[in-house]
Amino acid sequence: MNNLSTREQVAFTLCISFAFLLLISGIYDFLIIEFKAEDLIMSIGAFLMLLSLSLMPKIFFSPFADIFKSKKTPTIGISRVQQWLMFSGGLLCALGFTLRLFL
Repeated sequence: MNNLSTREQVAFTLCISFAFLLLISGIYDFLIIEFKAEDLIMSIGAFLMLLSLSLMPKIFFSPFADIFKSKKTPTIGISRVQQWLMFSGGLLCALGFTLRLFL
C-alpha cells in the first residue's frame, strides 16, 4: 500500500467503503425489510466485484484504451485472488438476476 499514490489510496478506500456499505445495506434489507434471497445474492455479488476493483486502484486512472491493451494488470496482492473475486461476484450477480426474473 505504500507504493500507491495518494489518489490511488483514496480510490482504494472509497471502493472498500462503498462495498461494505452496499453489503450492510443488502443484509439489512434481507433481515429487516423482506426475505428475498435473490436481492441478498446480488448484494453479495456486487460487494465482491467492488472488492475486486479496490484491489486494482490504478485502473481508475488509466486511459480506457490502455486498460484492454495491457498484458499485466497491476494489483494489490495476488492477481489470482482479484480475478476470482471478480468472477465469483459476476456469477453471483447473474444468479441473483436470474432468480429475480424466473421466481
